[in-house]
Amino acid sequence: MHVDYRRHPRYVCTGMRRSFADPRCAHLDGPSIEAFVVQAFFDAIAPAQLETLDEVLAQRQRERQRLEIYHQQQVSQARFAATLARRRYEHVDPEYRLAAAELEREWDDRLRALRQAEEAAERFAHEPDEPTLTPELRHQLLNLSQCLPDLWLSPQLSHSQRKALLRSLIARVMVKRTAADRVEVKIIWASGHFSGGVVIPPVGSQRHVTGYDTMVERTRQLWAEGYSDLQIADVLSREGFRSAQCKLVLAKTVMKIRHRHHWVSPYHQHRLVDKIDEKWTIRGLARELGVEWGWVYNRIRNGFLSEPDVRRLPPHGNYLIRDGAELLTRLRVEVKRSRRVRRIASTPSIPPNPGESLEHAVEVESSVASRAMTSRTNRIAKDAKADA
Repeated sequence: MHVDYRRHPRYVCTGMRRSFADPRCAHLDGPSIEAFVVQAFFDAIAPAQLETLDEVLAQRQRERQRLEIYHQQQVSQARFAATLARRRYEHVDPEYRLAAAELEREWDDRLRALRQAEEAAERFAHEPDEPTLTPELRHQLLNLSQCLPDLWLSPQLSHSQRKALLRSLIARVMVKRTAADRVEVKIIWASGHFSGGVVIPPVGSQRHVTGYDTMVERTRQLWAEGYSDLQIADVLSREGFRSAQCKLVLAKTVMKIRHRHHWVSPYHQHRLVDKIDEKWTIRGLARELGVEWGWVYNRIRNGFLSEPDVRRLPPHGNYLIRDGAELLTRLRVEVKRSRRVRRIASTPSIPPNPGESLEHAVEVESSVASRAMTSRTNRIAKDAKADA
């Protein structure tokens, strides 16, 4: 796998594409894996881990000493067996050719085993000694563990220096994707010890997140209880669920799940029906009176509609209006009055004479508007007759 730095770093396997022109067979998110490895590196140089490192290095040293003794014993046993086979061959009567040939083959086998044991011991002797944690190195690591996390992302450390620091303790990193949003990481340290963990990288779709079906069912339960999207997201986050690109569940993630399953929130359910529990909603009453929704809201705000005719339904505070013949009659009268006032307000106003009442000015204005409408109608009819 190689690193692809487009948009954001990721590890991509292109072997199938280069060899057979097939699509990429695997790609892994880079930042999440790198963050896990760097944190493991910080944990390894922590003061509490230095004691563990001492124990591991001491154990490796004891293991090397045991192997060294083992190889020495193997060489000694092989040399003794070869010497014994040579003596048995030298003391055989030459007249017994078959016995002599068999002893000679046994001597050759013992010599071959001796040579193999000496070669194995020589290879082991040339292997590098196990690293030791000297007092000077221990002091350096102790100081480094205290200041390195703050310096890691600062410009004082270059990218090559960060890699060199990681390679000083880490020999190899192995990754394996077990699910769309699960990557097993195994770190092999320079001491031979290894550690591992599971990384949860971001994925492209919420449906690829582990436990998605359980999350959908839990969302449905909370939605049925009247929770809002923000409240559902908060509950799901506390219960350990997550979004595709975030460690927490976002309100928009809940909204997308509801839309995908055609779950309308209780708040919007009130806005899509005319009546609930034999009471008018704002939508239903507005359609019944032939007015806009804003007209009904305005009458509630100015107190024309008030309790007990109006009540708010928890938890979202949707308005419900009592369905009564007397109330509807009063509202229809108010609709006519408001329309008449709007028509009067739309005609040119005539200022009242000094000492004249406002009611008289309104009557004069209405008669003027009526005469203007009549003259306009007569003119249109006269023009139509002339055209004929």
